[in-house]
Amino acid sequence: MSDGHIMIVEDERDIRELLRLCVESSGFRVTTAGSVREAQALLGNELPNLALLDINLPDGDGMSLCAEIRNRSDIPVILITCRKEGGDIVAGLEGGANDYIVKPFDIDVVIARIRTQLRSYAYWKQSNYKNRLRNQELSIDLDSCEVMVGGKTVGLSAKERQLLLFLADHPNQVFSASLLYDRIWGLEGTSEENTVSVHIRYLRKKIEVNPSEPKYIQTVRGFGYKFCWVEDY
Repeated sequence: MSDGHIMIVEDERDIRELLRLCVESSGFRVTTAGSVREAQALLGNELPNLALLDINLPDGDGMSLCAEIRNRSDIPVILITCRKEGGDIVAGLEGGANDYIVKPFDIDVVIARIRTQLRSYAYWKQSNYKNRLRNQELSIDLDSCEVMVGGKTVGLSAKERQLLLFLADHPNQVFSASLLYDRIWGLEGTSEENTVSVHIRYLRKKIEVNPSEPKYIQTVRGFGYKFCWVEDY
């Protein structure tokens, strides 16, 4: 198995086994768990390259498990859910998940999304960031990916950080929501505008002095978003 280690956390045995067999047959090494506790034991031994998490688990939920993973790593996390409501999906993405899959699912789509997330993550990790960007209160270390505002470290989710780094590395260049979604999330889909706008909104709350009048992440109406390094006074 040379394509990476995938951890599958799913309490329904039939679904868990189906996923395991299909993911393994696609060239991945797989470990499985049926509960949060089992997953935590696996994580204590080895971090996977990607985690596929069911939201509804007998002793907790996939969102809390995702948060635990986020405290340790930026590896891709895909949530599997029966919940189709937009609020639940947004909560999952804002909680640090990279993507979500609604049951019932097409196994080929699951494999495609796993591969896409791994490619996107590898691209981000291998990007040649060498310096620190500073402007007024905002400082971005493109080596360590640390973001500071007013000398204090800002806590960002994995996708918030990737989105900010990408925009900051292309100052004054306008990107559509669809392009940002494809570059950062690695997928094309009908939900890209909502996903990107939610992450932009949360980023502004964390890095802008006045999020309603942003200086750094600006909206170009009818086109998308751009990052502006404002001039020091």
